[in-house]
Amino acid sequence: MVRFDIHSTALLVIDFQQDFLAGEPLQTVGADEVLPKAKEILIAARAAKLPIIHTQEVHRKQMVDFGRELDGSEPVHCLENSRGTDFHPDLYPIDGEFMIAKRRYSGFFATDLDLLLRGLNVKTLIVMGTLTNVCVHYTIVDAHQHDYFFYVIEDCCIGSDWDAHWSALKAMEYLQRNSRITHLECLEALSTLNSLQTVG
Repeated sequence: MVRFDIHSTALLVIDFQQDFLAGEPLQTVGADEVLPKAKEILIAARAAKLPIIHTQEVHRKQMVDFGRELDGSEPVHCLENSRGTDFHPDLYPIDGEFMIAKRRYSGFFATDLDLLLRGLNVKTLIVMGTLTNVCVHYTIVDAHQHDYFFYVIEDCCIGSDWDAHWSALKAMEYLQRNSRITHLECLEALSTLNSLQTVG
């Protein structure tokens, strides 16, 4: 059974933004199945009073901070002040939750995410988001290299295609054994946290 330490665990919600979920401009798979499960996780994490951190990819309209991001398959996306850059309404941050704006794939690259996590005394990250094979994968790689433990909720992640989704999850588990969990396993662990907190 998966167990989380209430004093050192945070939920990291990666880029649940309209441009990744609406079917355009980026093509993704799994959104319809993932969104209700991700919403359940977010509700449970709030009930357990875990720190919750949302990342948001955002680029300047002048397109000076994309770097090499458009060299591959991705079209222009997540421009500042555009509707597609906004969070999905079912997964919108609420007061008291943290938001990290980022210009590149990893939530750690050129942001203060590591500083925030250390300030919160976080050692373990529960991770869900988009895209499994891009922003989720690269954020988890950097989390691992910053010596954080992680769990990725495999059925709360949306990939660019199914092969890329499952390959990325396999690569993440290569970094930390038993790090792939389902949303039901996560809900059970969060429920235990919540009941322990209530008793305490």
